[in-house]
Amino acid sequence: MTSIDDFARDLDWNLLKIFHEIVQAGGVTKATDRILLKQSAISLALQRLEGRIGTVLCRRGSAGFELTAEGILLAELCAPMMRAVREIPSLASEASSEIHGNLSIGLISNFVSGTLDMAIALFHTRFPNVELVVSTMASAHVAGSVMRSEIDIGVAPSRIMRPELRYRFLSNELHRPYCGIHHRLFGEKFDDPLALADERFILTGSDEPDELRAFRLQYGLGQKISAVSEHLEEARRFALLGIGLCFLPESYASADEANRRLWPLLPRQMAPSVGVYVIDKPSFPELARRDRLREDFIACLS
Repeated sequence: MTSIDDFARDLDWNLLKIFHEIVQAGGVTKATDRILLKQSAISLALQRLEGRIGTVLCRRGSAGFELTAEGILLAELCAPMMRAVREIPSLASEASSEIHGNLSIGLISNFVSGTLDMAIALFHTRFPNVELVVSTMASAHVAGSVMRSEIDIGVAPSRIMRPELRYRFLSNELHRPYCGIHHRLFGEKFDDPLALADERFILTGSDEPDELRAFRLQYGLGQKISAVSEHLEEARRFALLGIGLCFLPESYASADEANRRLWPLLPRQMAPSVGVYVIDKPSFPELARRDRLREDFIACLS
């Protein structure tokens, strides 16, 4: 009987790579687009692997491609192995005390946070050779991008927290209704949001946080619309032009308020507060360098 050591020593590990690509592609034919081998060569590699293990790994027929129970188990074992192989260049770089790679961060536009800024600066100090790839996106898209591994770290509001993701509270963002210097309400103060129900508003569309939308609907604000933009920069532009009222994050509007270009119409205690979170997926630091970089960044927030 072949021992476990003999099996590991004699196995052609390239067969596992080909099997992994077959699984990822969803079939032998589709795998030809992922690896530079003909379909016949891929089929032969699959047969060799099945013969070496002594079991059928998949079934192919009119019903399509389907993994057997043994195939599912092997696929689950191959996935972390392939991730580990992909991390070899980074691990070799780390061994020479030079940690390279990249970390992608997706965040809502014009978000102001001293804690986040300090974390980014500290992370760069610790890992100067790691490239930070930062992009802005609508808040509704951030969690999904993290789920699909399109980004490593997300920064956004989130009322509904997915169990597959990890959420770390970062800060509360206060949203107040502002008007520009050319608006007739500039300089006025209101204690009741209902007093603004007949005014025209500039809305931020799908990028509007849920807490802010609930607040607007509660007091009937935004039923009359003068403009819509999912970009805060453009919403702010319209407000500065005086074409309507606009809810903006207080931290984002503070400079314009100080320069008397924007005016807050409601007191801070009446304004809706939006919780902003750092979002990522539970990781496996022992397997992937990128996962470890993500954990290092989260540690910088502490």
